[in-house]
Amino acid sequence: MSNKIEEKLKALLEKEVHLKKAKQALKRKMKLEEKKKREKLCKDTGELTEKYFHIEHLSIEDREVLFESISIRVNEKIENLFPNVQKIKHISSEDENNKIITNHSPVAL
Repeated sequence: MSNKIEEKLKALLEKEVHLKKAKQALKRKMKLEEKKKREKLCKDTGELTEKYFHIEHLSIEDREVLFESISIRVNEKIENLFPNVQKIKHISSEDENNKIITNHSPVAL
């Protein structure tokens, strides 16, 4: 009878290990998908910026100066044009220690 209990315990422990590995794999997959979405959003935003502002010839430092100089006006315009849109999307996920991590993404919903 002791052997059966030990076998069941061993099987449960193996299943626990398998489930933990599967959970980690899912977390990695979710993080990769989130990263791909962020990268696509950044790329698309950059392309739109270049299309409408014709800033291809500016260095990254010059672009930052430009964006800083127009940011207040643009943000006011955004508030007026999209008053009901949530400004910051909160993204929560668990890290490898099952602690909740909240990131703020400047993505309009």
